[in-house]
Amino acid sequence: MSKKIILIVTAVGLLLSTAVFAQKKAGFVPGTRTMVLAHNAYPDHGKYSERLDRAIAAGLPFATEQDLAWVDGKSLEIHGAKNVGTNDPTLDNYFFPKVKPIMEEALKNGNKEKWPLVILYLDIKNDPPEHLQSILKTLEKYDSWITTAVKSNDITKQSPLDLKPLMILVEDKQNDIKQKYFYDDLPVGGKIRIFGSVTKFNDNPNKFPKEKMNEALALLPGADIKQLVTSKADNYHRWFGASWEFVELRGDKTADWSEKSNQRLIEIVNYGHKMGYFVGFYCLDGFSKSENQGWDEENNFGSKEKAEIRWKAAAQAHADFISTDQMEDLAKVIKSSR
Repeated sequence: MSKKIILIVTAVGLLLSTAVFAQKKAGFVPGTRTMVLAHNAYPDHGKYSERLDRAIAAGLPFATEQDLAWVDGKSLEIHGAKNVGTNDPTLDNYFFPKVKPIMEEALKNGNKEKWPLVILYLDIKNDPPEHLQSILKTLEKYDSWITTAVKSNDITKQSPLDLKPLMILVEDKQNDIKQKYFYDDLPVGGKIRIFGSVTKFNDNPNKFPKEKMNEALALLPGADIKQLVTSKADNYHRWFGASWEFVELRGDKTADWSEKSNQRLIEIVNYGHKMGYFVGFYCLDGFSKSENQGWDEENNFGSKEKAEIRWKAAAQAHADFISTDQMEDLAKVIKSSR
């Protein structure tokens, strides 16, 4: 081998080593870990109180979805204002007490290697200004737990994350005001405590009238992700969640997982990471009627085996978050896919 070739090989090796080192040093960046996203892990009218406990027991780190609705001057953990009942939980009396031991132990140990240990995805069902202000006021009490970034004078420039055991995400929907309250109104130099998403691609097709639903669902697997996500991640917008319908048509529960769908999945994840986003998919379940524990049929592939092959594909594609109600089973698949 000539000296010139040796020098080129050595230089390439140094560049690759530097890139790997930089990625490890960066800590929590898109594509570096796949996490369980526990779907709707909160009590509902006295039922399902074990869901968050199950998510925690399935292993750290993990992510969890907690729905919030503003009803009569209170932010409640419920699936929309119409679902209000008696003794509905709140972040203060349900979620934060549940994760408190994890947060305190993590801060005591100070080992940041796997921080954030918990990703809190707040699915905010209604967002009058007083609701968003209430959420911010609540979060101030837990400031020492929360991953933040500094607001700069240019939103396109990402400030590095100041990693803590908890990180908070929201999904920005069409024509909502979350960015104003969670980012725009902050002073330059202030702490960003809540990170937003790419504006939600579409309304949930499953809620359309039946004649429109099937037509809308059929279009999603062929939708051009590059047209749906045109802007790179910035200081506030750091993730996007995609319905699994963008990967494959889910109307036929007998359909086998195909290489075409697998390539579509990889395309979406790779493009999202290239644009600087964490990428999540919701919601992937597989259960029989007898196994149903209050889960939504629209998320059901009919059997755990059918769900598992899709969980494994998403993990191998390096999706950052995979939403499911079957947290323990997904956690095992992620672990075996590493």
